[in-house]
Amino acid sequence: MSEDEAKETNTITLQERLERDVSFSTLAGGNVEKTISFRGLDFKATEYVEDGIPLYRSVNGFTDPKFTMTNATLQINDGSGTSTLGVSPMGGEVQINATFPKKAFESTLYTTISNNDEYYHASVGSLEDNVYFQADTSYYHRSDFTLSNDFVPTSLQVTKKRVNSDNDQKNISVKSGVYLDDEIHLAAKASLTRAEYGIPPNVYTNITDPNAIVVWDAYTRIDRKDLNSFYLYGDYDTEDLQLSIRAYYDDYEDIFKVYHAPEYRSHLPVVTYDDARLGTVFKAIKTQNDHSSTFIFQAEENEHVRRGGGWDTAEYQADTFKLSLLHLWKLNSAWQVEGGMSATLMNSKEAAEANAIQSPENKKTFDALLKATYTDEQHTVYGSIAKKSRMPAMSEMFTFFPWDNANPDLKPEKSMQYTLGYKRNFTEKTLLNLSLYYYDIKDLIIYRTKTYINREEAENYGAELRLESTYFDKHLLSASYAYTHACDSEGEALEFIPLHQLKIEDSLDITKNLKVYLGYQYIGKRYSSNSATYSDEQMKLSAYHLVDTQISYQLSNSMQSRAGIKNLFDEAYEWRYGYPSEGRSYYLSLEWKL
Repeated sequence: MSEDEAKETNTITLQERLERDVSFSTLAGGNVEKTISFRGLDFKATEYVEDGIPLYRSVNGFTDPKFTMTNATLQINDGSGTSTLGVSPMGGEVQINATFPKKAFESTLYTTISNNDEYYHASVGSLEDNVYFQADTSYYHRSDFTLSNDFVPTSLQVTKKRVNSDNDQKNISVKSGVYLDDEIHLAAKASLTRAEYGIPPNVYTNITDPNAIVVWDAYTRIDRKDLNSFYLYGDYDTEDLQLSIRAYYDDYEDIFKVYHAPEYRSHLPVVTYDDARLGTVFKAIKTQNDHSSTFIFQAEENEHVRRGGGWDTAEYQADTFKLSLLHLWKLNSAWQVEGGMSATLMNSKEAAEANAIQSPENKKTFDALLKATYTDEQHTVYGSIAKKSRMPAMSEMFTFFPWDNANPDLKPEKSMQYTLGYKRNFTEKTLLNLSLYYYDIKDLIIYRTKTYINREEAENYGAELRLESTYFDKHLLSASYAYTHACDSEGEALEFIPLHQLKIEDSLDITKNLKVYLGYQYIGKRYSSNSATYSDEQMKLSAYHLVDTQISYQLSNSMQSRAGIKNLFDEAYEWRYGYPSEGRSYYLSLEWKL
């Protein structure tokens, strides 16, 4: 996914890009925010890696996919092969690859304004001899967003403007690097994010119920959220040997406020979450003739502190070590085989809490993968078998809210995964891609009755079909379809996974400077827990249809304009039970490059 593809629908964040792909589902993440996952395998099971560094995860395993994606392309690993950090994770991997300046001075100014929000981005870069510099800054603001005219008001949502849905986020990042010679590259990056936002309430919550334990859910805010990230890069690259080292440190804090009433003036005691992460990744790739061998070692320390809210201060720490060995063998011009093994050790503990429980035993997993691929001029066929695991997140093992019960002995979630794939170029202008998969999951981690538990097993299988064609002059047509079946051993559907997804797009070049885009997306029925009562009751979410359209015009060699409509027919739908989505949205964007 290139940056230009994202601009087809005025896409700003990583999440918005992935929501347009049938492989991904929208789920409920930390603080009932939207997040995204591959083939429905929970957002905690999908890995996000930026230039070899895994992105920061909060205490609940949540990677915030709302950060803006500029100067970067995306590569999606569906899990059928090895990935950046070894055997690919259960829910696939999203690789974020930053681009570099290509001349002595270049800059970009970008702004988009809609009836719901506004976004501004500026960047400047320079490449002089063997030294480069890149700086980016962005600002996103939303006071609220507009619901569909077909939305039926409730006692907590009486207007068409979504309650407590404001968002204010600022980001700045600076990266600089040097090529000491043709073989050695060194770089450093610093990124600072400041945000504050409201957490919209479930519109069906009964705030008059004196027995409800979740009345606070109606009036909560994050005020503020800070994330400071510092990365170091080192690369040594020769014809047959590649060495790389990555070092990373993240400092995170958010202040969670719970208010008495919808005026958001008087709040209960404030809860502060203060986290830190320190890690390193070493990677060596040796290539010889038709063989390529890779060794990867990753070490990471996570510290999490919760203080305030009338609770005792709680400190949690997890040290994780992962060792991976990968090998790729090209048997001949048509066949290649790749395999990998990864061993992971997690040592977690809880301390400094009055009612502290005994630290859990170390958690260990061993994963492996084998894949064979056949390729000729028109066809590619591949098959893979893999064992994969996911370590439980800190919030799944320990108590972060007073109404939850700890389960420090929670087992890692494991799966056996089988994949078959077929690709064909019918002509130079048409490409077909078919993928079939079956996941057999053991010790599924789910939330039930105030704690996280391991459910004995679950199965997730499906098919994905993609077609892309330029057969018709001046048209770029693409269509994709996904079918997913997912349920556990108790017969309950895994949450938020659409049974069917369909996406059809067309980009038409009317003139050299004028382009029109039209996109259609169908999301089938899904199931969500009754988050208005925090019960285990499963609620069926209705299917919905979205139509987006955009006109773009190249004003000059350096300036481009875009105008479009999202949700053209003002469809009313819920991404989670009790959480209505935006109605029709109009936007205008301008981009200037030098």
